[in-house]
Amino acid sequence: MDNDEKRHLLTRISLAVILVGFGAWEIIQPRYWVGFVPPQITFASPTLLVMLHGTVMLVVGLAVLTGFYLRIAAVLSVLIMIEVIAGLLIESGFTDLIIRDIVVLLLAVALFYDHKRYMTLNKK
Repeated sequence: MDNDEKRHLLTRISLAVILVGFGAWEIIQPRYWVGFVPPQITFASPTLLVMLHGTVMLVVGLAVLTGFYLRIAAVLSVLIMIEVIAGLLIESGFTDLIIRDIVVLLLAVALFYDHKRYMTLNKK
């Protein structure tokens, strides 16, 4: 395994751990996360929205981990992180959580631009 392959795997695994971890947490303990759902969103229960969000994060994280349609998974990761950052900005303003999530966003962007495909389920 060369250095580019190591970097690629570390980037994928890092992003996947974040997405799978938080996604699973949102599914298992949605009550912990309902406070992050903006009160203006009233078309569904906050618990249901958190669980759906967690499911999307979990599926995208698994796609990143396995390399399944990796560029699409990277784009979805970027969109998820933009949504998370925007929600936090609207609700709380600029906080330390946003700094963490900006770093995760940059990790997803880096993965999108990484053309190395190593240990993936497909080459897309």
